[in-house]
Amino acid sequence: MTVFTASAALLTRYCRIPAIHIGFWRVFGASIVLAPFAVVIRRRVDHPPLFNRGAIITGAFLGVHFATWAWALQHTTLANAALFIGLQPLMAPWVARPLIGERLTPWEKASCALASVGMIWILGRQLTVEREQLAGTLVALFSAFLCACYFVLSRKYRADQHAILFTVPVYLTAAAVQALGAWALTGGITIGDVPTRWALLGLILFPTVGGHTLAIYLLRHVKSQLVTLSVPTQFILVTLAGVFLFDEIPGPSFLVGAAIVLAGVALGVAKSEPSGPAALSRGS
Repeated sequence: MTVFTASAALLTRYCRIPAIHIGFWRVFGASIVLAPFAVVIRRRVDHPPLFNRGAIITGAFLGVHFATWAWALQHTTLANAALFIGLQPLMAPWVARPLIGERLTPWEKASCALASVGMIWILGRQLTVEREQLAGTLVALFSAFLCACYFVLSRKYRADQHAILFTVPVYLTAAAVQALGAWALTGGITIGDVPTRWALLGLILFPTVGGHTLAIYLLRHVKSQLVTLSVPTQFILVTLAGVFLFDEIPGPSFLVGAAIVLAGVALGVAKSEPSGPAALSRGS
């Protein structure tokens, strides 16, 4: 899942269309790929309703997350965007507390404080020196919150439903949200030139069908923030790829802040309490 989802940042960079168009094709294309499997599975389980309240709410958050994530990648470095989207594991416990009753441990609170130090370090420099990165950073931070909500809502609403039967309506809802946004902001949806189309195909198959669908499956078995551990792990892969593919070399100040942020994320996940039966029942 980590390898699949890490490819999203790189493939998005090769798309020469507006961010909200990229997000639309990701989920719309993925829903088409998964639709035949959903039809077969739905027949086997006595034709449950395709759309429900949980899938619509979850899909709305996913749609805005994909659009903002693509925008952030277009307006800041890969390392910067990947680092701040990697704050999801620290946001997930705070979102999970009111939604599914998962309590924060003292270690999780301490990890949030540690990561905040690194985040403030980087944002402080961007406010004073590297202002061209600030907009992308703030949007990536907002997108991380949306993605944390998406993970926790998936855990809350999926319950005993088959992963694909839950995923397809979520993706279709996310596509509808972005389609409406695209028509409002740009007057339509474009698919771009040939290289963009190849990049979109990769986005559909690898990080979306492969990464996000697998994440939804895993959310039934582990705590929300444990799944999101894959996100900060992607930071290393994406940063290295940015150096070799786009000549984006992070500066020493950024690396110091990144090390502090990732230390906080690692601490929070390492000290996270395992999901037990009680947590599963609350999540259902």
